[in-house]
Amino acid sequence: MRRRPLGRGFHYAGTAIWIVLTVSLASWWLVLGLKQADRIDAIGGPQTMELAHVRQMLAWEGGTFIALLLAGGIGLLLSVRREHLRRREIEAFFMAFTHDLKTSLASLQLQAESLREDLPEVQDNANLDRLMKDALRLQLQLENSLYFAEPDGGLYLEPVDLGAFITRVSRDWPELTVRIEGDAHALVDSRALESVVRNLLQNAVTHGHARTMTVTVEARAVGRVSITARDDGRGASPEVLGTLGQPFTRPTPMSGTGVGLFVSRRLVRRMKGDLAFAAVPGAGFTAVLDLPRAE
Repeated sequence: MRRRPLGRGFHYAGTAIWIVLTVSLASWWLVLGLKQADRIDAIGGPQTMELAHVRQMLAWEGGTFIALLLAGGIGLLLSVRREHLRRREIEAFFMAFTHDLKTSLASLQLQAESLREDLPEVQDNANLDRLMKDALRLQLQLENSLYFAEPDGGLYLEPVDLGAFITRVSRDWPELTVRIEGDAHALVDSRALESVVRNLLQNAVTHGHARTMTVTVEARAVGRVSITARDDGRGASPEVLGTLGQPFTRPTPMSGTGVGLFVSRRLVRRMKGDLAFAAVPGAGFTAVLDLPRAE
């Protein structure tokens, strides 16, 4: 099931409605003024010449006002269209650039993995490990940037086996032991959910220095699925916890940009779910996802 962006259609519809309403009100005002002048003229009186001048003034000024409203409305509509075309071009360039860069990073990561498998003497090489981690981190940052720059992109909702899905994604973090408890199917966009899970795993390893994570998947009777991810990292203070999900907010010098969790929460909400965080200093970090269940 494809969910399509509606923001652009709303912009066009809103502009068209504004043009129709303002022109209709101005036309009504002009017609009403001319009718009132005709009624007064029918009564007669010494101000007949002056009344004719008023009628002519109403016709000219009213027509000019309506023409200006039409010109402004059409200009606004053209501006909206030009802005949408410009935004589409930027998105197309950014997507093409991101795709090419991700392909290069994936090739680099594959070459590093091949070196580790083919050359036993470099399996424990710290530089090779750092290279693979940096490539994975850059891939995730590119994915977050793409979602951040394209907040209205369409999502394809499909049933996903959460247990197998999380197990597959967690293999990219061998230093983190992930235990899965329970299983269920959720109606989500698999690519978007993968980005969410990757952000949570990366956050646990990079900022929490966690070694293990327990993911509990629970199907609820009300058509929802709950995913609770708890790690054994260093947790977070209330000050840091209050800023999670807010982009470009750094409460401490060691904090990240916040874009990853911000994008994750926005993606989950676009899939008709929610993402909440809880943490205790020195006692780990917890993320709770609420998603629609697939029947």
